[in-house]
Amino acid sequence: MGSLREHIYDTIHRNEKPLKLIAEETSMSENYLTRTGLPDHDESETGSGCNFPLKKLIPVIKSTDDYQIVDHIEESLGRVAYRLPRALGALNDVVRLSMVSIREFGELMSSLEQGIADGRLTDKERSMIAKEGYEAVQAIVSLLKGIEKQYA
Repeated sequence: MGSLREHIYDTIHRNEKPLKLIAEETSMSENYLTRTGLPDHDESETGSGCNFPLKKLIPVIKSTDDYQIVDHIEESLGRVAYRLPRALGALNDVVRLSMVSIREFGELMSSLEQGIADGRLTDKERSMIAKEGYEAVQAIVSLLKGIEKQYA
């Protein structure tokens, strides 16, 4: 699972986007970002790290398009977050998407039942179940958000 500090470090330093660009997009200095995620004096006598400013959490996540920090926080709290599709579209479109997803989720459960009949799941079966399951949940949450938006 790793620590929050490790996820912050990985988000900033193990990202495809260059550190300089992340710094520009978040209005943070490269030096400060470089030190973020490193052990600090409380964790190591030679620690040169610094505390990550909470107000920069969302800008860094948006800049890097890396959600491992949020995933870590959610997992630590026993919760799971799902990304909503960018364009919700008309409510009718979201309802149709949800119906399709629910049908596919039923098919998914059928596949799961068949897959575990022998007492094990292959990597391919697990991957398919996870993908289809997350898509079904996203569609249902999109439906709920669409209803909130249209009837607010």
